Amino acid sequence: MRVCFLALLLCLSCPGCVTSRHIARRALEAPNQEFKPSKAYRKFSLIATNFPVQRILVGPPPATLELMVVEPGDYGAKIISRFTEHRSLLTGLRKHYRFKFGIEFTQYPLRAKLETNEIRGTVFLLHGYAGDKNFMLGWELALAQAGYRTVSVDLRGHGRSTGDRVYFGGIERTDMVQCLDSLVRRGVCNGPVGALGISYGAVVAMQWAAVDPRVQTVAAISPYPDPGTAVEAFLGARAPLMPKRMKQKVADLIVGDLATRWPDLTTETAVRENKRPILLVRGERDKLCNEIFLAHLQTAAPTGSAVIPVPHANHLDTGLCVNQLEGQVTNWFGSHLTR
Repeated sequence: MRVCFLALLLCLSCPGCVTSRHIARRALEAPNQEFKPSKAYRKFSLIATNFPVQRILVGPPPATLELMVVEPGDYGAKIISRFTEHRSLLTGLRKHYRFKFGIEFTQYPLRAKLETNEIRGTVFLLHGYAGDKNFMLGWELALAQAGYRTVSVDLRGHGRSTGDRVYFGGIERTDMVQCLDSLVRRGVCNGPVGALGISYGAVVAMQWAAVDPRVQTVAAISPYPDPGTAVEAFLGARAPLMPKRMKQKVADLIVGDLATRWPDLTTETAVRENKRPILLVRGERDKLCNEIFLAHLQTAAPTGSAVIPVPHANHLDTGLCVNQLEGQVTNWFGSHLTR
């Protein structure tokens, strides 16, 4: 996946030509307006064509969310997520780790359903910023093969969903309430409901659970502390030459824009507002979801919440560490989704 803000490129090539306010406005625009699919993404998209999609109207402001439903069953999927150790002269022979992710199948076409109707529950899967539902394919298959129906959602402004901009959960949590309402009416969700989110999706999932008691538990992978911190980290990764002061100003403008309607979109507040245990997951090398921040979340979380560390993983790797996490995650949902 590669997402580029034209404003950032202009800023780097022509200092002074683009204002912080312009960059902030562009950063809030729907990421799918500038999405460029990678080779790996196109492969996942091809696999995803085996599963049905639905569309749901939400709002205000009005948007149409596209989602993919994967029924429980044995799809013959083998998910590969592993780290390999490397040493090189460029790093002074210090150890570093490379991450590999892939999916292999032992059967085709993919089987759509179990022979029985015994479904352990429905788990909603929410992707990270600038991602989409196809990036959740590993979790869709792992949970479906463990007996759960999964519903992967393109959040507003992402993937094939509509919407002009993002709100860092201010609107998205209400979108998810309406999404579940619609799926209940359609007979898709007729049992216990949980959610698993990655980064931006993890925060939205916890915000949703805080206002919707039907969500019995959340597995939050690599949540960020607040919108401002997330924006600074994103700009740092995508525009490393941008001056620190400008990144901070852009983040402040975005937080100010959001605060006119939602004064507190911090993740710690969302965690405090949850009434049921949360599973928190952090990569060992994740600088955005760092140890100090996670300790604050653990203190704020409801009784019975738990933390899982993932060795060697950074912020981007952690959400794809399906092999490392699937046993603990499926056991978590098994213990916390009740009829």
